[in-house]
Amino acid sequence: MSCNEKENYLLICQECGEPFFTLGEKEFYESKDLVMPKRCKKCRELHKKRRELNFRQLYDEIINNWSVEARKERQDYFYYIQEVNDIASGKKYYVTGRKGSGKTAIAQYLAEVDEPTTFSTRLSFKNFPFQILYSLENNQEYAAPNQYISMWKYLIYSYMCKDMMKNQNIDLDIRNKLSKLYGDSPSSSLNKLIEKWTSKSFGMEVLGVGFSYGGEQATKEITWIDTLEILEKIITSYCDDARYYFLFDELDEDYKEFPSEVEAYKYKCMLTSLLKATQQIRDTFDACEKHIFPIVFLRSDIYSQLKDADKNKWRESLVDLEWSITKIKSMLAHRICTAMNVPSTDFASIWPILFSPRKVKMGNNQKREMDVFSYIERSTEMRPRDFVQYIKECVELAKERNEFPIRPETVKEADDNFSEYLKGETIDELFPILPEVDEILGLLSTIRKQSFRFSEFEKEYNTLVIREAIPKRDIRNVLLALFDAGVIGNQPSMKGQSIFRFSKKAPRFNFNETMIIHRGLYKALQIF
Repeated sequence: MSCNEKENYLLICQECGEPFFTLGEKEFYESKDLVMPKRCKKCRELHKKRRELNFRQLYDEIINNWSVEARKERQDYFYYIQEVNDIASGKKYYVTGRKGSGKTAIAQYLAEVDEPTTFSTRLSFKNFPFQILYSLENNQEYAAPNQYISMWKYLIYSYMCKDMMKNQNIDLDIRNKLSKLYGDSPSSSLNKLIEKWTSKSFGMEVLGVGFSYGGEQATKEITWIDTLEILEKIITSYCDDARYYFLFDELDEDYKEFPSEVEAYKYKCMLTSLLKATQQIRDTFDACEKHIFPIVFLRSDIYSQLKDADKNKWRESLVDLEWSITKIKSMLAHRICTAMNVPSTDFASIWPILFSPRKVKMGNNQKREMDVFSYIERSTEMRPRDFVQYIKECVELAKERNEFPIRPETVKEADDNFSEYLKGETIDELFPILPEVDEILGLLSTIRKQSFRFSEFEKEYNTLVIREAIPKRDIRNVLLALFDAGVIGNQPSMKGQSIFRFSKKAPRFNFNETMIIHRGLYKALQIF
């Protein structure tokens, strides 16, 4: 609104701070002996909607039922982005993204699809002894890094047979035969299942219930690799047109600072083999129009380290979860509407009901202003869970103060707690590969500057190495790890520009440019 336009108004809205109330409106109010308004028309309408809400009940809903962990949330909070269509339809089957970008939420959604012709199996490898899988490499058919392809296919086929047992559309005789093999196998103890399914005795059981198909070896010589061919033929012959999802999530649980290059290589071979097995299964069953959809969810930083001659071809089957401001706003609008139990509406309509439209004041003289959403956004790493956590911090404070809507001052104060949360997330993400991450973040606090050069970091880092507070590593690798985790970015010579891993598509870190610390960590690192 221009200065000339503002001069046409007589009052300032006590809620949004914008000028309103024309001379004509004033004369009308006086003629009707009405009390002069304190809010503009838009804010009066918002005020009416707020009065109809039980704000304490709303706050409790957000505090108790919003979670940064998708497993802990009701399904109605799931925000259905377009990418989910591509994954659910089988068009895409590799899903990458940073921690907190929504991979697990999508896996959870697909795992809970409640349809009679849809079967979902979620294979989480959290706290799983990968050594069992490592022992099942198939060096005869596949050279590194593909030696575990047979193992992954066998695992998926075995779970496929278990799902076929539940499908009433599958021939009863086939289901009975499969039940003899898999009926007493609980899905929870994956390590015990693998040991059983890959034993020689299990191969004999497969033959014993009448699945032969020719080609099997004589009696006791049959192996799990031989059984793999039989299982594939069983599925091809008897599987119907139902959809079967096999969701591989939390594969990063074994991602850590490996004790040797050999261990690191084995882990990467394991994941590369899973991606190749997924592709081979899709090729096999797409050709005979079977809807068997293994889907792999993997952190983008781990995916980037995998090497394969066909990796570039995987791009057409890959979803890389990135969140724009538009998507984030739509996701928040969905969540707030769900929490309020009102019909879905757009962000611009629902956000001002929860948050005051007044601007956040900043700077030494409090002369700079920023809208509430933008103030929250600059402290996040553009991940859904960051926004969820920040809003929860705001709601906690507002509830204590009996305040509704949430005022800009409260949003500003919530930044302290959010910064501690973001620091904790950073430590969790970096600790497996950088166990001394606490000391590294302390190093940034020691520099006590929002921006620094390579030489400054190098000086403080070497000081800690000399004191034996941290192990000596390649400093460039340490900085790259911080960049991948969103802790630091680059500040090019262009004024007002910043480059973080999450803010630009496939950015490269520049060691020669000024480095900046992410704003969301300022408070936790005591950088002002």
